Amino acid sequence: MSSPSAGTPATNTSGTQTPAFEVDKAMLDGPTPKDLLPTTGNYPVEIVRYRSVVLTDIPGAKPTRKLTGAIDLGEENLPFYDRPAEGMIVTTEQSWSAQGVTLGRLLHSLALAPGESTRVAVVDWQRTTKATGTETTAEADTLSSTTDQARSISEVANAIAREEQYGNSQAFQTSKSSSSGGSIGVSFFGMGGGGNWGESSNTGFATAVSRSTGVKSVAEEATQRISARTQQLATAARSRNMTVVRETSQAEKDQVLTRVVTNYNHMHAMSVQYYEVVQVYNVTTKPTKLERCLFIPLQELHFNYSSLQRYKEVLASVAPADWAAKIRAANPFDTTVRKLDACTAPEAPPAQEFDGVDLVDLTASAAGVYGVRKNDGSPVRFDPAARQWNPLPSTGLDSSLIRIAPGKNTVWALKTDNTLVQFDGTIWKPDPQAPTGLSLACGTDEVLYVVAATDNMLWQRAANGTWQNLNIAADEVAVVGKDKAWYSRQGRAYARQGTTWSERNPSLTNVQRLSAAADGILFATTTDGKVTFVDSGTLSAATAGIKNVLQALANGTTTKIVSSVSGDYWLTRSNGSLFRILGAARETPVPFDVPPKADSPYATKIDAWYDEVGIRSIQVVFQGQTFRCGDTGGSGVQQRTSYTFPGGDKLISVDAWSGTGARGSLAGLRLTMTSGVANFGIAATTSVPPDLTEDAGGAAICGLFGSTVKSDSRTYVSSIGFYVRGGNVAQAVLDHLNDNRRHYSQAVWANADELTLSRILANYSYTPAGSNAAPVLLGTLLDPKPIAATGNYLGFRWNFASEKERDDWTNSRKAGDNTFGTPVTNTIAIATKGVFAEAVLGRSNAAEKIDLTRFWNWKDSPIQITPADIAPVSTASRAQNLDTTVAALGSTQAKFSPLAATPDPVGLQTAQAIATASLFRDMSGLNTMSQVLTKGIEAAAGNDKEAGQRAQEALKTATEHLQKMSQIAVDAAGKVAPAVTGGANLSALGGMLNQGGKAASDTKPDASSNGGSAAKS
Repeated sequence: MSSPSAGTPATNTSGTQTPAFEVDKAMLDGPTPKDLLPTTGNYPVEIVRYRSVVLTDIPGAKPTRKLTGAIDLGEENLPFYDRPAEGMIVTTEQSWSAQGVTLGRLLHSLALAPGESTRVAVVDWQRTTKATGTETTAEADTLSSTTDQARSISEVANAIAREEQYGNSQAFQTSKSSSSGGSIGVSFFGMGGGGNWGESSNTGFATAVSRSTGVKSVAEEATQRISARTQQLATAARSRNMTVVRETSQAEKDQVLTRVVTNYNHMHAMSVQYYEVVQVYNVTTKPTKLERCLFIPLQELHFNYSSLQRYKEVLASVAPADWAAKIRAANPFDTTVRKLDACTAPEAPPAQEFDGVDLVDLTASAAGVYGVRKNDGSPVRFDPAARQWNPLPSTGLDSSLIRIAPGKNTVWALKTDNTLVQFDGTIWKPDPQAPTGLSLACGTDEVLYVVAATDNMLWQRAANGTWQNLNIAADEVAVVGKDKAWYSRQGRAYARQGTTWSERNPSLTNVQRLSAAADGILFATTTDGKVTFVDSGTLSAATAGIKNVLQALANGTTTKIVSSVSGDYWLTRSNGSLFRILGAARETPVPFDVPPKADSPYATKIDAWYDEVGIRSIQVVFQGQTFRCGDTGGSGVQQRTSYTFPGGDKLISVDAWSGTGARGSLAGLRLTMTSGVANFGIAATTSVPPDLTEDAGGAAICGLFGSTVKSDSRTYVSSIGFYVRGGNVAQAVLDHLNDNRRHYSQAVWANADELTLSRILANYSYTPAGSNAAPVLLGTLLDPKPIAATGNYLGFRWNFASEKERDDWTNSRKAGDNTFGTPVTNTIAIATKGVFAEAVLGRSNAAEKIDLTRFWNWKDSPIQITPADIAPVSTASRAQNLDTTVAALGSTQAKFSPLAATPDPVGLQTAQAIATASLFRDMSGLNTMSQVLTKGIEAAAGNDKEAGQRAQEALKTATEHLQKMSQIAVDAAGKVAPAVTGGANLSALGGMLNQGGKAASDTKPDASSNGGSAAKS
């Protein structure tokens, strides 16, 4: 530690004035130290961060519409996103810094007159009630029983009894029994003796000879096999877990403050003003962090029984209350049979006008109805399902067309330079061998007729491609059927039968165009625009009835008339209008119904016959049953499609299209099965949406119903439906889910588990637009936890492969060197619970002058502070009791059925009867002899036993006599001894004897001392 130096102060040699050291007096302790005064605004009191997901780019997306007017929010079938999009996650930070306190709204004003006094009661009452109730009750009874009863009895019992027997018996028995006994006793000075003896003998002899021969056989076959197995399992969950958490936390606070407010001024009114205290904050908002994300487009879900089983709780959680209850009440695991209406074709109108379709040529065949547009000469084809005209491909055409003729498998046409071209379904190709033509027609046998442009000669092209000149001049040609052609020359009509030609209907002299129908009828358009039949004698009633309709519509010059394969009539007029007239009237449909059998057999195969406008017949094969509706006959060419259902195949959905056959029929049918898709009719080729889509939800087809309708010689299916066995869910629930599928699909996407999303994303990669880098593996760089959902987009956090990539991406989006944008600061005022009150005098003199004429000594006239009383304030409790009673468990339903007893076997009864019967008796008497011998032995043994008992009694008598004699001897000796011993007892006598013996031994000489023997003295 160093101390200040006391030396000479340093001298300033620079010539400048050194500033004196100044002390900040504000830092010293004073009346208001700055470091102790509270301040606001130096630091934020709260920091809040927000995250927002922004969709920045959809690579390759091209909007199909331009915004030129109002947008209809209720428009249906708007397209969803179909490609990935990029976006970012913006983290925004808000800093709240307190700036101070200010006065807010005027809450209350209390006005007092001069000298007025009042009381103010402030009641502060607060109650907080928090109740959390959770009850969980589960019941589980588990009862399992397995009983096996098995019996297999195979018995053989032969019952035959036959006996031959004889016997001889001889017995001899000698028994001897003797016994004697005696006793003798001698007693002398404790000695005694006795004797006893006995004798017994028995002799027995028995001879028995017995012989028996016989046959005993039991043979009876009785087989009984009983096998029974009873397995009973009853389960009723009964596990009571009553978590009745009645966390009832009720807190009440009552505070009553009574104040007296007095205006002590005699001349001035006073008002007390209560203001709200407001806290003022400066809120600064700025983005602090950017993260990139990738939006993946998802397909809309189609809800059926399977998806309802999987997403039932998710769907119920986002559904309205009434629909949520119905969704939760649905049981997709309970199967039942229900009717599924596939399609009911509406009745088509008798006529249809096509505006804006101006055709220069129109013709039809089994391949369909074709035409050539007048404005550009392009080929078009009529789509019966969509009921509209669609253009054909023009690949290979270098000029427009003037005429068209469809065959069975190909389409022929003439160009403006009269050259012939052929369309194979993809490209138009010229025929170099064909002559240039003015008119053409093609039959069902693929034979083509062309009127040459050079000399009007009629040429025929065979199916093998060879051309032949028929040497007949013609202006128009038409084909009715195989080897049956028509042509017109100079206004007259001619027919060809085989190789001969003949004029038909000589009254027709102004024929301009010929048109053949597939049913063999030939129409003619005259130069005056009328419609007529070339050969009216062959007309059917239906065709003749429509003649007037055709002629009524043919106002003006008619270009062409054609009858399609289905009996429809087409009419083109000079003003460009096109009419379609349905030939026959619609008959009443005939219903059919094939409900499922009791065992619900499932369909194994379905066949359908159809033509270009409708399905003619349907056949369904069930297990043990085949049903067919409609027919395969009638006019027109039919096709057949079959589909076989594998075992366990389920129907997912049914799509149907309506057609015009019989003025309204089923034109197309699509069955989406778990094994694949079955298309019938136009369903395989048309791009038109179906008229009706029914959801089966994974059910099995087990029946069929619908109706058929007839039109002339053809029968069509007008409606169809299926009996299906599947989940027992109301169709209204599935309809509600599918009608609002976008809403419910988003809920399912947002609640998808990470494992499912991770497995799906692992199969895809993504390459950003304009990037030459390797594709991004979504399974490794995307966080499988969704962060946002918009439309059909599901957003995922897109991680970076390296830190450099992260820095480059982040720096490219910074607005400045260190920030992502300019901070925005706003001032926000927040009301508090505080109240500020201030008294204000009225608009007069603030102070009174001293004047003797006025009151200046207040003691002379004091103010009476007697304000009016206020009513008592009630602070009674408002608490409520909550019921925590738990409902009792229901009785168990787990019960076992009693087992049936197994019947007793019947095969052993005969054997038991034979075994218990005494079929063979004892003929030799051996049993009797044995009994006699036994009695004799028992008698001899009894004598011997009695002799032994008598000898034992004699021995006992002798022993008693001996004891008595011994006692007499002892008594006699006792009397003699006192006399000998001088009255001493035996003990004294013994003592004396011992003492005498000791004394005798002391008087003997010591042999060791004298070396010799001592003599007695």
